[in-house]
Amino acid sequence: MEVWHRNAGVRILMKGQEEIMGFLLIVVMVIVIGFGMLFFFTPKASERADLGIENLLYSWLSVNIGDKDIRAIISDCSGNCELNEEIGILDGAIEDSGLINNIRGYSVNVTGTAEFSYSKGNLTGNARTALVPINKNEVQLKVFYP
Repeated sequence: MEVWHRNAGVRILMKGQEEIMGFLLIVVMVIVIGFGMLFFFTPKASERADLGIENLLYSWLSVNIGDKDIRAIISDCSGNCELNEEIGILDGAIEDSGLINNIRGYSVNVTGTAEFSYSKGNLTGNARTALVPINKNEVQLKVFYP
């Protein structure tokens, strides 16, 4: 764009301003594309791993019942397992920790050679999980938050 200065009759070229505007346009486009990629490529899963839940699961698995801990009981179990006494201990631990006041519900699933599933409360909303492998089994504790 050429502009003529009225008084001096000197032509002033506006190339520098045009280049800066082009550069700013490119920067704005890169920012918009970056935000678009950030929006589309962020994980949308409502399930996340949580260290507090993992610690709760590990401590529950290390509780002794008789001469065995719960980890050994699950490891020795095959097929459908009845873990009623063990789940009672987990219920107590969740209530004693105060976690029960902040969650909607939770579920415990044992898969592999042993099969067991237990859930309590409302199992909807954002979930945080912990998964612990035990020999050929996996124990998953999933806690649901409002």
